[in-house]
Amino acid sequence: MAQPERFGRYRVLRRLGSGSFATVWLGHDDLLDTPVAIKVLAENWAHNLDIHQRFVEEARILRQADSEWLVRVHDIGTLPDDRPYFVMTYADRGSVADRIAQGPLPLDEALRLLTEIGQGVTVLHRHGTIHRDIKPSNVLLQSSPVGERVLVADLGFAKSIDGASGFTASAGTPGYMSPEQSVVGGDIDVRADVYSLGAVAYELVTGKRPPSPPVRVPPSRLRPGVPPALDELIMSALSPNRSDRPPDAATFTSRIREIRMSPDLELATPWWQRYRATWTRLVALVATAVAVLGVAPAASASPHLPMMEIYDASGELHVRVPTPWLRQMQLNGWSPRELGLPGGHEPGLLVATDLDAWSDARQSVSGLFAGLFVSDGQSPDLDRLISSGLCSGQPQRQRFTNAHWDGELWQWVDCSPDSSEGDVFTAAVLQHRGQERTLYLEIRQTEHQPQTVAEILDGLRLIS
Repeated sequence: MAQPERFGRYRVLRRLGSGSFATVWLGHDDLLDTPVAIKVLAENWAHNLDIHQRFVEEARILRQADSEWLVRVHDIGTLPDDRPYFVMTYADRGSVADRIAQGPLPLDEALRLLTEIGQGVTVLHRHGTIHRDIKPSNVLLQSSPVGERVLVADLGFAKSIDGASGFTASAGTPGYMSPEQSVVGGDIDVRADVYSLGAVAYELVTGKRPPSPPVRVPPSRLRPGVPPALDELIMSALSPNRSDRPPDAATFTSRIREIRMSPDLELATPWWQRYRATWTRLVALVATAVAVLGVAPAASASPHLPMMEIYDASGELHVRVPTPWLRQMQLNGWSPRELGLPGGHEPGLLVATDLDAWSDARQSVSGLFAGLFVSDGQSPDLDRLISSGLCSGQPQRQRFTNAHWDGELWQWVDCSPDSSEGDVFTAAVLQHRGQERTLYLEIRQTEHQPQTVAEILDGLRLIS
């Protein structure tokens, strides 16, 4: 389909995606000056009354449910060729499938997403609707004043709970659909959606779609450290026997929330080992990093190590880093809660000459980690954050203060694993003077260059 100019009063900007039955376009409501997503029935289904009715029913369900956890429908119309379209919330951050494609998520982030997905499915169940096609690509992400909102979408296969028995055709997506959904003429209930939630949970936690039922490999086999309670819940949701699953989405979501709030998630392992699987590797020349990230060399850089300002995916945390260190990066944040600190998924970044070497305290590497979290009134002790045994001996300790930050700095000037002269490790906890934000910082160097550390500290900025 060629790009149209308008759908009703909505100006069309570009195509967002296409499926078997519809195409979704990014549009703009000039009257309200806001972006919108416009879903249009595909041309080849224009005269199929069953598909036509299902398309309109999707818009009706979303409009009637009208929940913050679902895509909202604002308008509906008909094109000159009688094809219907409806106008809905634009999810500017893509889908959960896009997020998973970047690598397995931090556990707290995976559980946050899963909790919010479950809340959306719970709304549908209370509305008397079974989704029947819950999967990562049907869960969208939208910017919000609190950071990010999850929106369950695409109800093209949805059916009412009251009419859920005796379906004449199977519906769903292999890998996410329950075994009973593949039986032509079988009956289903809300536990079909619970199976799909279990499949999404499996993929969020492990980064891999679960195999066809029966699933025999628990998430902990693919991701060591998964709490036993989470392992058990996901495997029960994926049970071929629906009587063994949680009875509904509300029960499943409540258990996910309990697991997320459990102190068992605070793992006694270095943060870089917990996040090793989530690192996005950008093995590229520094010039490429400049072009992609839109960064510029700092004018006050050291003559020995030229500096460059980079920022995390949220754009909030800006750090000045020596350009020779910018070989590999992870810019997608961190989860301070796994260190016993307040907050969920927060702004953070990691850059290093070799991320695999960074994950091994026995190897020499130059790099930097910086992660924000919400201040709770007291600055945490550094010995709670630094991995035990990383460096032997006592650090040099000093207070640090400048126009923006105030805190404590620890430094080991001989942190080589083989006790030879060389590696330097610096750690700091800094509280921002203007915002209720605290920064945890780690700097590793293969040689002692105090001016480099000073310039990094001087270049730390928050952009609200």
